[in-house]
Amino acid sequence: MAFGRRNNAHVAPTTDYGAPAVRSNRLHRPLLALNHALHLASSLIVLGISAYFIHDYENTTHLRYWVAIASVSTFFYLPTLVLPAVKRYKGYLAPLAWVLSYLWLTGFIFAVQDYEYNGGCAVNSPRFVNKCSLKRTVEAFTFLAFFTNVVGTLLEARLWDVQRFKHTRVAPADDREKHHGAGGAAPGVDAPVAHQTV
Repeated sequence: MAFGRRNNAHVAPTTDYGAPAVRSNRLHRPLLALNHALHLASSLIVLGISAYFIHDYENTTHLRYWVAIASVSTFFYLPTLVLPAVKRYKGYLAPLAWVLSYLWLTGFIFAVQDYEYNGGCAVNSPRFVNKCSLKRTVEAFTFLAFFTNVVGTLLEARLWDVQRFKHTRVAPADDREKHHGAGGAAPGVDAPVAHQTV
């Protein structure tokens, strides 16, 4: 018995600095799935409106960019609706969400330039088409897609961080003695001498 603790007791996992390891929250995975669903819905709305503009009106560079980024997001985010429910999933999509957040930020900047400046919404993307409600919808949902990517990056990174320490534990003193001899040190290495206080 060392310091009032049983040798065979389960020791809580700790980080490298000795602090208690982080624990997972029960709402973490459902929040992650909800965030992915919201991002997927935003991507589909941007994709649908932009594809409608390309099909029926003039094809501009920003419309093509929105269709491209929304298509990529839809392709990658379809499986993410079920990934948080899988226990073995540990937040591996954090880098992808981080990269896509920059692409969506660029798309939002393009939407603001087209629909708020440079002549207003009736003049740009597509040119001289007075469908400002649809254009502002694209602007709003590009921002929502960007925001959900940022939140998704944070949630995915937190999930990865939590899962790193989930199944680790510190070996009790008895286990160290079994593997390294009576002193607990490796063979051929002297065990450290404890300082005695008076």
